[in-house]
Amino acid sequence: MPIARRALPLLLAAPGIARAQGGAAFPDRPIRVIIGYPPGGGVDTVGRPIMQRLQDRLGVPVVVENRAGANGNIAMEFVARADADGHTIFMGDAGNLGITHALYPTLPFDTQRDFTGIAQLTAGPSVLVIPTSVPARTMPEFVALLRARPGALHFGSAGIGSGPHLFYESWRRAAGVEMTHVPYRGTGPALQGMLAGDVQLMIGNYGVFRGAHEGGRVRVLAISSPERHPSLPDIPTVRETGTDWVLMGFNGMIAPARIPPARRQLLEDSFRAVLEMPETTQLMLQLGSIAAFTPGAALDAHMREQRAFWTRLVREANIQAE
Repeated sequence: MPIARRALPLLLAAPGIARAQGGAAFPDRPIRVIIGYPPGGGVDTVGRPIMQRLQDRLGVPVVVENRAGANGNIAMEFVARADADGHTIFMGDAGNLGITHALYPTLPFDTQRDFTGIAQLTAGPSVLVIPTSVPARTMPEFVALLRARPGALHFGSAGIGSGPHLFYESWRRAAGVEMTHVPYRGTGPALQGMLAGDVQLMIGNYGVFRGAHEGGRVRVLAISSPERHPSLPDIPTVRETGTDWVLMGFNGMIAPARIPPARRQLLEDSFRAVLEMPETTQLMLQLGSIAAFTPGAALDAHMREQRAFWTRLVREANIQAE
């Protein structure tokens, strides 16, 4: 759902409006939500409907801005340098919030030093998707095809070091297969590459592939969760298909570390209210995710754990950014 661009009246009586230091209302102008990937990717797909509901709650426009490039690092640096007044915040995935420092150790920002968590929004499995032109109807058939032709088929991702890339690296090591990695400037462009016949596997949030799947253009082979997803009951887990691999991604909101605590708390509380709406919960399930709010402090801890996990994998696999 697109985010409204027209100005809305400031509703001081709205649930999300609060008085901050000096009696100033917050927010008193549009909230900018920066996403580090192009439109149509996993973060964008689940983020826009959440931000629409946040806009309704706060009573000011919430505008999503896609600043793609360098696996989200350009967007994260932009937010790290933004005014820490709560009006510019960042929405990212495991690639941004857990993986980026594993691959880029000399970034001009640090996720632990320069940001503070607002809230985790969703947790969700990834699906493994192939075009219907590939002669495999099940995951075991596809794995057999890859083992018979190591490196001959192509995997498409949102870029080297992106969440989908490292999810793939983790899966392929567990499955004992080899493919040629083709990085794109986002999941949306990678999907176009798959539909054009350039890549034969993608891994990501189901919401990205939903239209192509329902239109019969791609086949969903398996899902990375420990159990089947309630909205995809016919899709087996990867573990069910014979590979012992489970991996859950997440999406979260962060702000510059210098944000006033009261403003950070108001945003956290607002996201909690949005994620607890039954219609939000249902929509996230339809998109293959799970509404899974956790407070900002819990997100900070999860980001630290993810950073350590992916740093080990990057070193073991000798993955290097171009």
